[in-house]
Amino acid sequence: MIDTPNPAPSIVRIRIAAAFVGACCLGLVVRLWYLQIVQGAALLEASETNRSRVIRWVAPRGLIEDATGRTLASNRYRIVVWAVPSQLLGKKQAAVRRRLARLLGTTEAQIESTIREKRIGDFEPVRVAENVDLATATRVEEQGLNLPGVSVGPEPVRDYPDGPLLGHVLGYMGEIRAEELRQKRALGYRPGDYCGELGIEHAYEADLRGRDGGQRIEVDALGRMRRELESFAPVPGSRLTLTIRHDLQKIAYDELMRWAARGKPGAAVAMDPRDGAVLALVSTPSFDPNLFVSGIRRADWQRLHGDRRMPLINRAVGSATAPGSTFKVVTAAAGLDTGCCGPWTTEVCRGVIYLRRWPKRCHRRSGHGTVDLVEAIAKSCDVYFYRLGQRLGPERLAAYARRFGLGRRTGIDLSRVESAGTVPDPAYKRARWGQPWVGGDTVDYAIGQSMLGCTPLQMCRLTAAIANGGALLRPQLVRTVTAHRVDGTTRVARTLQRIEDGRLGLRPEHLAVIARGMEAVMRPGGTASGSAIPGVRVAGKTGTAQRHQGGRLVNDAWFIAYAPAESPRIAVCVTVQAAGHGGEVAAPIARKVLARYLGVKLAEPARASSGD
Repeated sequence: MIDTPNPAPSIVRIRIAAAFVGACCLGLVVRLWYLQIVQGAALLEASETNRSRVIRWVAPRGLIEDATGRTLASNRYRIVVWAVPSQLLGKKQAAVRRRLARLLGTTEAQIESTIREKRIGDFEPVRVAENVDLATATRVEEQGLNLPGVSVGPEPVRDYPDGPLLGHVLGYMGEIRAEELRQKRALGYRPGDYCGELGIEHAYEADLRGRDGGQRIEVDALGRMRRELESFAPVPGSRLTLTIRHDLQKIAYDELMRWAARGKPGAAVAMDPRDGAVLALVSTPSFDPNLFVSGIRRADWQRLHGDRRMPLINRAVGSATAPGSTFKVVTAAAGLDTGCCGPWTTEVCRGVIYLRRWPKRCHRRSGHGTVDLVEAIAKSCDVYFYRLGQRLGPERLAAYARRFGLGRRTGIDLSRVESAGTVPDPAYKRARWGQPWVGGDTVDYAIGQSMLGCTPLQMCRLTAAIANGGALLRPQLVRTVTAHRVDGTTRVARTLQRIEDGRLGLRPEHLAVIARGMEAVMRPGGTASGSAIPGVRVAGKTGTAQRHQGGRLVNDAWFIAYAPAESPRIAVCVTVQAAGHGGEVAAPIARKVLARYLGVKLAEPARASSGD
């Protein structure tokens, strides 16, 4: 048998095979280049994440204290259960979810829903239970081997030892909302975090929020800890020292709550006319910020919203109403500055004037007789200011009201809820009500009524401007911000700086006339003579603003003052809604605040005052 030689290999087939092998090698090289060069960092991070976990240590929020160092907001610790999404989501993890739900007294569906809602990654722990009692936390810890990805630990939460006393100043905390989270995620916020929603807690969120720490650990395939890789301690938030004095705050709050308990809300503001430091800021009724610490319960929320006295409204800053005769100091300043009246300009008050056939009465029906400007301020003679308002006209009244800082926000730290108030003029009335300005509007305007709306804070700042010679100061609530360093030391990051937002532009002699009238308010014959403080020269002005409420006419009581008159250190404004006359209701409250600040012991209660 003759062997047949093998045919020569096909060159074409060899080339095809070589090209295929070459393409496979090239693809392998490209794939290796892509994985190692292009995706190298991401894959390394993923591999590290797959074998390691970060246990987050939430930084304690910065403390808040009053001007004397008394703690107003601190932190307490609660027990929280955390879960890693990758270890609890999916069909294979159903048994783990059921086991955890049974231990926490909830449902598997609820745990799964919470994780999906708050997750930001597969490996970052999510809070699934908070305020866990010690017995439950112990049972979860004991089941650790059967609960991969679940951890238990402490977490700091806010505590307000004085409850509602400083509710409107401090504000409250709330769980971060989705839209906020999108804006703040780069700053370290995570789903489920709490941040300031109102008051100082909101205004100084960036300072009060500390820098979180944590512990990076190595875990096995079941998510169980094998060893610690590194840890870094949290840095607490900055400590805020407020300008508020707890003792003044409590006096004003307690006195105003006597009226609030009778359905008559009120507010009080005290500030230092030298630098704008707010010494007390009270709105009653108030709310307890502790209710919001871990998310307010539905029943508590409905109770607050259903309260007809509206405790969530900050009346000291966010509620603008007619200030009554306290506004007469503005009318007097306008009259002096424009030459429409002088210190000795007199009017005869017979208890009423007539606008055509419509009577406009003085609060003293029998009249005050012949009075000059100082007497008119002291006795709060409406007729005198009706006549002065007619000479000035609404446009000039509005211009001077704005010069005194009315009709615009003061810029206080609580600006989120601050009202600008209303300074009316004929154009405003046409635009707002579609009606022309009439003579009755002008005379009402001159005595602080009509459509005028002012906040107690604005009226307190106005009073401080008279006291300090004409400077409109920005009210401020924070004296110092003390920051914590990583090494545990602290530094004063910021201190209160006196800020002028304008000047009254009045001549000193004109301010002196107004001051004389305000001092006469506190002497015999003045509308607040019963609230004088022995041994102290107080300059004050009463006010009673009438308005309709529930189909009847009620009197809102107002009082402004500063002391000592010769060297002012404190200015005060107090208002109580639907409570009566300013000299009878608001002035005695201010008297107690002033006396406490000046260190005067009051041996006798305030006496009845005369009228407005």
